[in-house]
Amino acid sequence: MGGEIEFKSYSPGQGELLPSFTADALDPSDPSFFVDEIVEGLDLKAFEARYAGMGERAYRPRMLLKLWLLGAIAGVHSGREIARRVHYDLRFRYLAGDLRPDFRTINRFRMTHVEDFRAVFRQTVRIARQAGLAKLGRVAIDGTKIRANTSRYKAMSRGRMDEAEARLDDEIDQILMQIEEENASEDDEHGDDDGGGGLPAELQSREARRERIRAAQEQLEQEKGDKLEDRHQKSFADVEANMMKTGEGSLTYCYNAQAAVSEDGIIVATDLTATPRDEASLAPVLDEIERNTGERPDRVLADTGYLTEATLETMAARDQKCLIAVGREGKAKKWPRGRQTQKMHRVLRLPWARALYRHRKTQGERPFSVIKGPMALRRFMLRSKRKTRGEWDLVSSAFNLMALRSAALA
Repeated sequence: MGGEIEFKSYSPGQGELLPSFTADALDPSDPSFFVDEIVEGLDLKAFEARYAGMGERAYRPRMLLKLWLLGAIAGVHSGREIARRVHYDLRFRYLAGDLRPDFRTINRFRMTHVEDFRAVFRQTVRIARQAGLAKLGRVAIDGTKIRANTSRYKAMSRGRMDEAEARLDDEIDQILMQIEEENASEDDEHGDDDGGGGLPAELQSREARRERIRAAQEQLEQEKGDKLEDRHQKSFADVEANMMKTGEGSLTYCYNAQAAVSEDGIIVATDLTATPRDEASLAPVLDEIERNTGERPDRVLADTGYLTEATLETMAARDQKCLIAVGREGKAKKWPRGRQTQKMHRVLRLPWARALYRHRKTQGERPFSVIKGPMALRRFMLRSKRKTRGEWDLVSSAFNLMALRSAALA
């Protein structure tokens, strides 16, 4: 009593006599260990084939893939942020093996291998199958809208495109006339010299803008066809993205990401479209399931977004059992049109069908709640359908790794 209080020693700048292992500072159940173990067993020949034997030695693609997968699990989808984490986050430092790739290298890896991520995703499905997971007795297929890397402020309607293109054509003609006049006067003063040195920056800028407008016009004409109107608009930043209504009710540029989910919560197939409706994705997703697993699902569950008479006829022709909602769940139409739709309406009124269909929401929508929640993918970082499809495959691979880890810890 009355003595001076003593605290434990504290010296933040104090060095250590012996070097420590980064792994020792992490919890044994940390997901970085699981990512490391799984990726070490993957076949990455497709990745390695893109590297040349000459020049500076590159970072191992296996290491960079680990960083991106852990980034997706941790909700980090920016190459700059991953590069920062390699310096201060022990999980990323452990996977980097004390290397320090900069953000350009990390971003370039994702851009270069957008098509190779599909092979990584398929391998995660096969690993799950080997572990006794990814059961196909009941597969739920669903879609979600994920924002594109653009905004309505970078868009223009068809009517304004025509006006802007005409204005740019006039400005470019005026600049060309000025260039001809200046060249003629310089020739008179200094003689004929063909070393022009290229187009002026002002002309290059206007021509680039005109080309972007024309590319957006062509994309609109291809998508809308005879239904194209002056009010229809397209983004210049990502001409393949389309306006869609998100779950929050806002109307913005998005891609429609599709996922087929097994009974035990493994994503067994993915797809990505630039159309807001889902029905065109059902058959391609089923084909992808067969490619990834070598089997067909016993029964498919899908919501009313996939319902058309043509879709049901396709399912019947494929001899694929399915339960597709006729109208909103619990509010089905009393007298639907179409023979196949009426048949589905009658089936869904049976007790066994209602009990089976109840699994659709929890089974099919759970991956999206995790991917948009803890994994924080609410907006794609890349642009164009090809690149965002690769980004979606990468994130789906990371989700499967989380599901496999949870099963292993259970």
